[in-house]
Amino acid sequence: MHYQEKLDNIFANGSLWEHRTFRTVFDPYSNEYNNTSMEQKVKYLRKCNEKGLTLDELILGYKAFYIEENKPYVINSLEDGLIRLMTYIMNEK
Repeated sequence: MHYQEKLDNIFANGSLWEHRTFRTVFDPYSNEYNNTSMEQKVKYLRKCNEKGLTLDELILGYKAFYIEENKPYVINSLEDGLIRLMTYIMNEK
């Protein structure tokens, strides 16, 4: 199953979830990302983990999707997004 379908099943009971590309979590240069709080991004990741969808699966699926879409700039922003997420998580109190 494609990672977006897994996200749909986790967050939207099988219908299309509005954040199914996961740019809201991984792409700090997208509108989706800027319209979602860091707290919400972490909640999304934690819920994925609780449902058995690993970070590896998410990242690999995300990259594969944007390779197919021929959008390397989205893939190139992934590292920046992960750094921002990890910095936030490490500074949570």
